[in-house]
Amino acid sequence: MKKSTIAIIGGTQDLTFKKIGKKHGCNVIHHNGKLRGNGGNAKAFRTLMKKADCVVVCLDACGHITMDIVKELAKGMDKKIDYISGYGATSAVLAGVQLLDDMNSAA
Repeated sequence: MKKSTIAIIGGTQDLTFKKIGKKHGCNVIHHNGKLRGNGGNAKAFRTLMKKADCVVVCLDACGHITMDIVKELAKGMDKKIDYISGYGATSAVLAGVQLLDDMNSAA
């Protein structure tokens, strides 16, 4: 069975996100949420989100423009999305796990 994948946007704890995701039986892919001036982030977010089953945005770890871009992409891709306060890796991964559980119980 294919492992579910959570995309986490925001924060800098890439290895920690992945380690905690592995403990919970899922893959985690991560983008720090930092914007470049040339608008390339929408493409980077799109590529990342295509690989994910759900998306978690760390509100305190990225800006409003990033949040807006990710929200619109998730809507267009029909991806479940959750927003968390703070920078915590554990709470970000657990929010993604909860989204996956909700999606699996609805199926």
